Amino acid sequence: MLRWLLFSLMTSVTALARVEPAELLRQVADNWLTERNRWAFTQVVREFDGKELKQERRERYDPSRGYAGRWQLISVNGKPPTQEEVAEWRVRKNKKQRKDKPGLADNFDFSSAKILSETAESIVYELPLRSNVEWLFPVSKVEFVVTINKTGPALEQVQARIHEPFRVALGLARILDIDLDVQMEPPPTADPADAKPSGTAQAVVTKFGDRVEYYWSEFERVEDVPKRQS
Repeated sequence: MLRWLLFSLMTSVTALARVEPAELLRQVADNWLTERNRWAFTQVVREFDGKELKQERRERYDPSRGYAGRWQLISVNGKPPTQEEVAEWRVRKNKKQRKDKPGLADNFDFSSAKILSETAESIVYELPLRSNVEWLFPVSKVEFVVTINKTGPALEQVQARIHEPFRVALGLARILDIDLDVQMEPPPTADPADAKPSGTAQAVVTKFGDRVEYYWSEFERVEDVPKRQS
């Protein structure tokens, strides 16, 4: 859920008709859902045993490779993975396919979005999560800030952060930090096929008391996502 929230916010947008400022965020966000399965990225996972780094994995997610091949293990502790490591990793990554996730409108409270600032070129919104959705964490702890460029309109920047650490998964895990800051290369484009994102995202959690760090970078829009197999 954490990874989906971060990366569903990073997808680009398509051209829209001119609308009132209060409607820009909702209409742009509705287009994110269609782009959600077109984004590739690199993920680095660092797992600790106490204070000691137990394993560091570099992985690549590319939905254009199909559901079974969407994840690739690039390296383990800085070295090419062994066949045994790849086999074990694939079992964890390629679990039974989940049902399609709901649309963004079911997760974000657009009616409560606030305009933080506005210029002739852009609008900056604070977008809260919907409180009536069964989240595994307190929604008030997470803040999303989205900047929309009025030309197009187009996504210009998206940021996410937390106010303080909090527990999730019935208290078995704890979110220590979330830091997302992704920008579209200027000038932002209204056509997702031309979008060029830059920036990074990271999250730090503890699972059963052990620290796990996630880093995301090298975002890229991919073409022709194959029809997923059941």
